[in-house]
Amino acid sequence: MTRNVMIRKKYLIGLIVTLLLVALLLYFWQPFARRGNGNALWQFVSQQCVPNQQNNHSPAPCLDVNLQGHYALFKDRRGPYHNLLIPTDRISGIESPLLLQPGTPAYFAAAWSYRDRLSSQMGKPISDDKLGLAINSLYGRTQGQLHIHISCLKPEVYQTLRTQNAHIGYDWVALGQPLLEHDYLATKLNGSDLTRSDPFKLLNQYVQARGDKMENYGLALTANAQGELILLAVRRDFIGMFNLGSAEEILDVSCALAQ
Repeated sequence: MTRNVMIRKKYLIGLIVTLLLVALLLYFWQPFARRGNGNALWQFVSQQCVPNQQNNHSPAPCLDVNLQGHYALFKDRRGPYHNLLIPTDRISGIESPLLLQPGTPAYFAAAWSYRDRLSSQMGKPISDDKLGLAINSLYGRTQGQLHIHISCLKPEVYQTLRTQNAHIGYDWVALGQPLLEHDYLATKLNGSDLTRSDPFKLLNQYVQARGDKMENYGLALTANAQGELILLAVRRDFIGMFNLGSAEEILDVSCALAQ
């Protein structure tokens, strides 16, 4: 009996050590393990969209290029209702300190202003509470250029947010229910001006207060039925409810909610 107990203990210790090693491997490897061409979006924008807009007054292959605003709108090939807001300046992602500097364009505001493009693509209006913006963490993305996903919410995410709406205030709080089995934070914005209430800066305040890093978080934005803007954040977790901080997971590029 004692021998069996010792064998079980050795097995458990070995299993724990293995899991820790796998977690460490993912921690150091994931940011650099881009699937395919990690510069594809930047190459489209910098080598095709911007030059074409400058020389021919056409944003192709982008949907739009705002030279003064320093951003472009690009149709993602994944899903019929899925656009990307991409800076025309080189910015790596959510971890970039450039996002916190004065004078940096309000990219979330620009992305939200393009939400009507989805309605146009679908051929009918889509209410704001069914739409979402999302940017992934350093560990949950495949591209080395910042891009904000613009699409619809998944139906189950939409329902959970409706249920939890009364519990979301003006401070970051943990949602009472997970989204897609992952723990999310939520806060309500005071007003609808995303140039004054920049989501990157609001998340950074929370992150810095906890001695954490922006690279660990995915960030999303949507609205409730009353038209109030809601921010959502998810932290990467390699040990517990395993996730890479990919806030994009809450989006449905088929826009089933609006069908």
